[in-house]
Amino acid sequence: MIRRLHILVFLSLACPFFTHCQKVKNIAQGQKRLEYVHAPKMRLLIPTSVYLPQNYYDSDSDAANGKRYPVVIMLHGFGGDHAQWSRITDLRKLADKSETIIVCPDGGYDSWYFDSTSDTKDFYYERHIINEVITHIDTTYRTLGAKARAITGLSMGGHGALRFISLYPDSFVAASSLSGILDLRAFPLSWNISQKIGPIRKFPTRWKLNSCVNLVTRLKGEKKGILVDCGTEDFALAVNRAYRDSTAVHHVKISYREESGGHTSEFWKDHIDEHFEFLQNYFPPAKD
Repeated sequence: MIRRLHILVFLSLACPFFTHCQKVKNIAQGQKRLEYVHAPKMRLLIPTSVYLPQNYYDSDSDAANGKRYPVVIMLHGFGGDHAQWSRITDLRKLADKSETIIVCPDGGYDSWYFDSTSDTKDFYYERHIINEVITHIDTTYRTLGAKARAITGLSMGGHGALRFISLYPDSFVAASSLSGILDLRAFPLSWNISQKIGPIRKFPTRWKLNSCVNLVTRLKGEKKGILVDCGTEDFALAVNRAYRDSTAVHHVKISYREESGGHTSEFWKDHIDEHFEFLQNYFPPAKD
């Protein structure tokens, strides 16, 4: 974590006025790009990995005709980074197979994708992803915009994905969660959550309102695609079932799956292709 912070600080010092820094810092690696997106509230350039379909550049006709693509944002888990998903599965292959632009933002070691002022240092990762990353991707690449944008995540990222589609329904057509921590209150002493929103005994309302299980009502009438997936040996199974039950009570339609597996990279690798297939059902056909 210290090494990552040093890298971010170095990048911010290397470009003190942040003028167009996110564009000049791009590093192309075939169909993978490493972007550094300006986060002005945190005074940082934060890395985001972008994976483009093979024919985004390789097909002359696609490039010449301005073909646009859907986007799937993939959120990492606690202790992960923008490269975590690439260590779990082949994202270049997944981008090619799904004809989708894959975006993996860095959400910090333990941000929980909040805008937090409770920590010793202020974090604004919610603002960064919803405003800065999405804007950067839509202005840099040939996307279809919000009508073909989905979000998924594992563990902490599953929480982030379902929280974001609940709070920002105009920004996504679908979302999915793998092993998501969907009720923070079940883990009051874990994963530095209290550093972001304060201790649960002092701020019980914050914990309630920031838990996905209590954001279900925001999805009523939205007709979004929601997939929740958890292993039967996963410690997060109970909170995933609680989310399922809450959607049933409030008549919010979701797809819910339980299969053998734990809170592991193997489970996420085995299921992420199915999640992409689900999310793609909510995209309109790509148009030139």
